[in-house]
Amino acid sequence: MAMAVDLYSHATARPARSGRIEVEAGIPLQALGPMNRNQHLNASQLLEPLRLAARETLNYIGDNESGISLNVDCEIPVGAGLGSSASTAVAVITAVAKARRAGLTRKEIFRIGFAPESFLHGSPSGVDHATSIYGGIISFTKPEGITRLKPKQAPRILVCDTGIHRATKKLVGAVVRKSREQRQAYSAHVDDVKDISEDAIRALKRGDLGELGSLMDADHELLVEIGVSHPLLNRLVKVARVHGALGAKLTGAGGGGCIIALCNTGKDEVSIARALKKRGGLPYRVSMDREGTRVI
Repeated sequence: MAMAVDLYSHATARPARSGRIEVEAGIPLQALGPMNRNQHLNASQLLEPLRLAARETLNYIGDNESGISLNVDCEIPVGAGLGSSASTAVAVITAVAKARRAGLTRKEIFRIGFAPESFLHGSPSGVDHATSIYGGIISFTKPEGITRLKPKQAPRILVCDTGIHRATKKLVGAVVRKSREQRQAYSAHVDDVKDISEDAIRALKRGDLGELGSLMDADHELLVEIGVSHPLLNRLVKVARVHGALGAKLTGAGGGGCIIALCNTGKDEVSIARALKKRGGLPYRVSMDREGTRVI
């Protein structure tokens, strides 16, 4: 289960006389996280998925001779488990299609989105770009089982960044290797996570936020057992719970990145955010985005 929030990627596409795919991207330094600022950044690694998204879109609509000039801005922290690459790819695909006067359905955007996501993550599930495309809250089953959920009330979610940002591809690869070594244990964990997800969907539909929070807590403990958490993630999860969160867990591939905390009221959200900031986290107060990808 995944929820779209109001942190965005924006893409503008125009014809390029050069006949090539030209990309300019604005990724603020703070989006890379404090642990990454002194590391060497390979510009081609950041821009190639955007070129690939544009190229795949042009190929799909049968207009692969055209040049496109892209200007992309991303306000989502990179490598933090918040789907920045998926959101940006979806924005590029939507913009390129619109610039070439091609109407794409959400399902078509979803299928095209696997190319840039595969470049970055190896074998993505598709849940990140599905969430960016459809908005709101979705339940997702690989490969294309996307259902938009209608919760009794939108959950109040607080995001908190550890500042430790990692490459999803490496983290997922490490989990895959470990799962091959411990097949029986990992199979049981996968079954448990599936049960938690199904119970969480039912709790959300009933509006039972207490149950939803308990399920988030249980899911985090499973992710700790699987080995994808981090001491700072665990510390922030504990701080959120102590200061009133109904539940808290890591989000994304783990190894750093962000936690999400379920808050009961706006007052609780402020109190939890303040406590997390004191313990080294960077809180983001977010709301649910209901629309998904759109042309402005």
